[in-house]
Amino acid sequence: MNDKPFILLMYCSLLTGCSISLTPVTSIGTAGSTTGYHSIRVMNVKDTTGVNAGFGYGAVSSYSGKSADIGAISIPDEINGFWAKYNAEGNKFIAFYRINNQIDNELAGLKINALRDFYKSFKTANTAMQLIVDGPRVRLLYTMNCFSKLDDCTPRENADPNGWVIRSPDNTTEVVVLFDGTGEASDTPFPGSPYDK
Repeated sequence: MNDKPFILLMYCSLLTGCSISLTPVTSIGTAGSTTGYHSIRVMNVKDTTGVNAGFGYGAVSSYSGKSADIGAISIPDEINGFWAKYNAEGNKFIAFYRINNQIDNELAGLKINALRDFYKSFKTANTAMQLIVDGPRVRLLYTMNCFSKLDDCTPRENADPNGWVIRSPDNTTEVVVLFDGTGEASDTPFPGSPYDK
């Protein structure tokens, strides 16, 4: 057995006080858009433990979009991928995008914990990580899927002093934003991308 990753983690924790979560935060992923037809052929989110979750669900056109089991993923650390935007009819690509960015995993972990402690009584294992592409913009959200029509979503008193918990894009539940960035854009497919054929 290779103990190097464990020893390195312990060394980091003892000397610098850093904290890296090894606990999975969700196993469900969704991918969609709030601005119409897009194609997500490759989109990977790597967590702090090195686990990779794929959000390349193909054609999407709505929020929260398509859903799939992404395995047990922890705090996100890195995002990279390729996607494209369709025209209004959804039958022709009009722009291509790519991204390769680090995610502030410490802040992401704090936001996830803030949402987990947000509700007065609501608890669930039905959490999800949501990827949204809107042209060059990419967002990664986390939700506990508390819907007031079905659940008691009453927040605790002073539950969100940092203002991290916001309403979802469709205004049905609460989310936290783990990443909000802009990819590189091109009128033609990037060489070596899944769209370069």
